[in-house]
Amino acid sequence: MASVTLMKGANKVDGSLKGKVLDFLYKLQEDDTSPGLHIEPMKTYKDSRARTGRVDQQFRAVLFKLVAGTEPHYVYAGTYNHDEAIKKAQTSILTVNPVSGIAELISAPVEGSAPPQAAAVVSPAATGPAYENGLQKAGYTPSYLFEELGIPERTGAAAVDAASVEAFELVVTDEAVPEWQGLALIDLEAGKSLQEVKEGLGIGDYVDDPTKSDDEKLAEALKHPASKLEFTYAEGFEDLEYVINNESFQDWLVFLHPAQAQYAVKDRNGAFRLSGGAGTGKTVVAIHRAKHLADHHPDSRILLTTFTKTLADSLAQNVGRLDPGLKQSDRLDESRVTVAGIDSVAAQVWSKASPEEQAGAFRVVLGTPDAAATSRSSDKEWDEALEQVEHKLEPALANPTFLGQEYLSIVLANSVTDRDGYLTVPRGGRGTALNRMKRIEVWKVIEAYRRICRSKGAVSYPELAALAAAVLDQRAAGAGDRPFDHVIVDEAQDFHAGHWLLLRALVAPGANDLFIAEDSHQRIYGQKVPLSRFGIQIVGRSRRLTLNYRTTAQNLAFAVGLLSGVPFTDIEDTAEESADYRSARSGPHPQLEGKESLSKELDNAAGWIKAWSNDADFAPETIGVLVRSGKQVDFVVSGLLERGVSVQKVSGDKEAHPDEPVVMTMHRAKGMEFSKVILFGVGEASMPLQWALKDLGDAEKSDALLQERSLLYVAATRARDELVVSWSGKPSELLGIGA
Repeated sequence: MASVTLMKGANKVDGSLKGKVLDFLYKLQEDDTSPGLHIEPMKTYKDSRARTGRVDQQFRAVLFKLVAGTEPHYVYAGTYNHDEAIKKAQTSILTVNPVSGIAELISAPVEGSAPPQAAAVVSPAATGPAYENGLQKAGYTPSYLFEELGIPERTGAAAVDAASVEAFELVVTDEAVPEWQGLALIDLEAGKSLQEVKEGLGIGDYVDDPTKSDDEKLAEALKHPASKLEFTYAEGFEDLEYVINNESFQDWLVFLHPAQAQYAVKDRNGAFRLSGGAGTGKTVVAIHRAKHLADHHPDSRILLTTFTKTLADSLAQNVGRLDPGLKQSDRLDESRVTVAGIDSVAAQVWSKASPEEQAGAFRVVLGTPDAAATSRSSDKEWDEALEQVEHKLEPALANPTFLGQEYLSIVLANSVTDRDGYLTVPRGGRGTALNRMKRIEVWKVIEAYRRICRSKGAVSYPELAALAAAVLDQRAAGAGDRPFDHVIVDEAQDFHAGHWLLLRALVAPGANDLFIAEDSHQRIYGQKVPLSRFGIQIVGRSRRLTLNYRTTAQNLAFAVGLLSGVPFTDIEDTAEESADYRSARSGPHPQLEGKESLSKELDNAAGWIKAWSNDADFAPETIGVLVRSGKQVDFVVSGLLERGVSVQKVSGDKEAHPDEPVVMTMHRAKGMEFSKVILFGVGEASMPLQWALKDLGDAEKSDALLQERSLLYVAATRARDELVVSWSGKPSELLGIGA
């Protein structure tokens, strides 16, 4: 029986051919000597290992045969038309990089023609504004890049000499350049040290072993962490089928870059935070972290949680995609691995608490055991409290936004239950200052709010999370056990104080207790609260990802531009940068298109969708039209239908179905991705929503605008390949352009 390694991208064949390729590889694994495979070596070659095999009368597979061990090992490099397959097999070389020890498939020059790699990486004339090439600034030379990393001098020279962003991107994303080399150049250009790059790719001091055959060296090189960027080993028939059928739009969702592996597998003495921009792979690391802990700590209880049910469902799907055999559940105590939204976790803890435990929690959180939690409160109760109480608060303080944030970030976070406690509690992090008299007036409203909610048997979602935390803390104080040994948190930037109280209560402090993935630039809900306030210490245990795997460099530049000049801080209130985000992918520039009317903007959107849909191989459900509000969703769906474009509305927990483009709010799109995205209605009246800013104080208004900017950034980074931004009338101020 033969073993097979597949090269990334080699299985990108259409549906009619995919089954034949899979059948060919099945038979190859089973018996590579079968006459029906027609495995033939090349008469002229640059690599004696090169072979082709018959897929059907028209197509042949390109293979490289290694003899290293008791069974033959084939590297599958793709299926091509007969003549093209022969040419590729004759001119390709599977080799070990002499410096890094990484396996590479490179093209050798054909006699009488120019070297294809040279043609591929020649830098074009600068087409964009002049920029400071980070490689030049650091003093890197082509010879040094080869000596230290094994990057060919021709490729290194093209990168070092690049005079524009476009020129540099052309080098690092070219198909002739192995992916690990492109990523190394991107990181070096962005300012990472050579040592950091080596560590990220797993490059040590490679020493050639003369006692091993060339095939044995190649077999070993294919196991290198960085080789896995381009080569996937198929252990058996099931692996073959999975790889062939699943290399698609969803690939990157579970792909772990070698530089990220350390974060997924390394043991920590306590809580650890991983930050990074949209598309940098934080969620992928979190998923792999859950699998690693499950595999290596078989008796442990693991929670993988996030902000919403929709995001939790996505996490569960991707955990299943990564390891179909890993048992998981969204219910506590049903499986060793629980994947659930944080509010669902709170509700489950509370529902399972005894009446005595609930009474004790009410006393801790609300100051009285005489309460109930049969329904959920909202801003309506704040409005009622303001109407019932005679107060002297100005409009900037007498509104549900300020009061709700104050109650959550100060009162609930510190378990304040009476006026004296509120008058003395520190308010660090709150932008609006309150003197003693104002605190007294605010507490009057808070008391009324609590009284109204108690009369209705209602608590807010943040209160429920705090109550659940109090239940767990009481159990632990009575020598009870915490529910989990390891908790992994995704989208942590949106978690509020109640959530953090609960997270700390779910797992005891200790080794590998909390793994926190977050991006302050994507905070579209909630308020920042220092983690140390909840007994979560991450000082010295925090790292940041900067390489984007989802979005093209052009789309990323636009999205990051939305954040420029605006101060962002992380969950520890430390300044967070965005200028060093980089992408390893290239594509068309975003299209910014203003129209005279909504009707013409709809015409424009319909035109884009029709043009994209003309591609027979394109999946319509990978087109996303994102808008600011739910009302806009309905308007766009009906407007596109009138123009002959059928789309699907996705809201709440509803999942998108195949074969139709998707229309949803920007909030609903959080955690999702599309190949093509239209940001519709990004006009001055829609972003930011003007009514939402009414009567807000300066600090609250500033934070609301920051969240609107983050929302637009989130929406823009949903696009993998193409991005269109449209509006009618005047554009949003957040775009930073004129009318």
